[in-house]
Amino acid sequence: MTTTLPPWTSPTFAEEVRDVVAVEFSEAELVEMLDDADLTPDERFTVLYTLLQDLHREEREDEYRALVVHHEEEFGSNPYFATFRAIATVRDGTSPTQMRHALRHSRQAISALEDRPGVWHQYAAIFADLCDLAPELVSEVDLDFALKAVDTAIRTTTRDNPNFHFTRARLLHVAGRTPEALTEVQVAIHWQEARTTGGVRRLARYEALRSRLLIERQGGDLLAQMTETKAALDASRGDQVQLLGVLAAVIALITTGVTVATRIDVADGIPLVLASAGSITVAFSCLMWAGGGRSVVRLVPAVVVGVLMCLLAAQFVGLVDVVP
Repeated sequence: MTTTLPPWTSPTFAEEVRDVVAVEFSEAELVEMLDDADLTPDERFTVLYTLLQDLHREEREDEYRALVVHHEEEFGSNPYFATFRAIATVRDGTSPTQMRHALRHSRQAISALEDRPGVWHQYAAIFADLCDLAPELVSEVDLDFALKAVDTAIRTTTRDNPNFHFTRARLLHVAGRTPEALTEVQVAIHWQEARTTGGVRRLARYEALRSRLLIERQGGDLLAQMTETKAALDASRGDQVQLLGVLAAVIALITTGVTVATRIDVADGIPLVLASAGSITVAFSCLMWAGGGRSVVRLVPAVVVGVLMCLLAAQFVGLVDVVP
């Protein structure tokens, strides 16, 4: 074997495993290396890590758990082994209790390997799965920590990892921050290559979340528009009630004017009719302006005529009073 296996103590161990070991050795070769007594324990652990990563990526979870159980006694004290226990504990992802146990294992790994981006991301990803499965069990504090975990993973990683951004999008969605979640999932789609192992499957998951977020955003916009329209209709109803009140007052004024005019002399009735006509003209002009049916400029002549009629009525009363 000419390839030097990266030590698990390296901060970039996960990246080196992907770039070197997983590329240069087949699964069959890795299985043989795992049983090779000539390799050091650290080298064999690197091989085990690579094998488990491949099994997890291909969703061969039964084989994954069997391998973890088989090597628990030999490698159980390695800090990375807590991440293996977390994945093995999740099982098929249908038990909230199992997923909470998995989060505890993941927190132990964070405590021991706080400089490893993948360890932080594992916690955030398991938490996002728990949110999908049992959102009623999720607290604000837990969600804040999960967001902190994925932010730490993104900040400290040495490569563009689309899965990190996909997990962040899922958590932002849970937090109700849909626009930010859309941005993150679009970044994940942009960086994800379909040619990689499981790349097509991941892209399908990213696109599914993107579609869901777009639908929810459009639904939110529609709800906001409906709320705004309802508020406008309620305000319009209030304006209509007020306009009807003014109209009722105008009708009462007309009725009163006609009734009074029929019972007095012509000389006294003329100013009353003029005043009523002027008041009605001004009132209807105001009604049409308030209802949005006319511009202010177009209503000015009618208002002027109405005011002049009222002034003429007042002047007429003065003239009548001085005529012997």
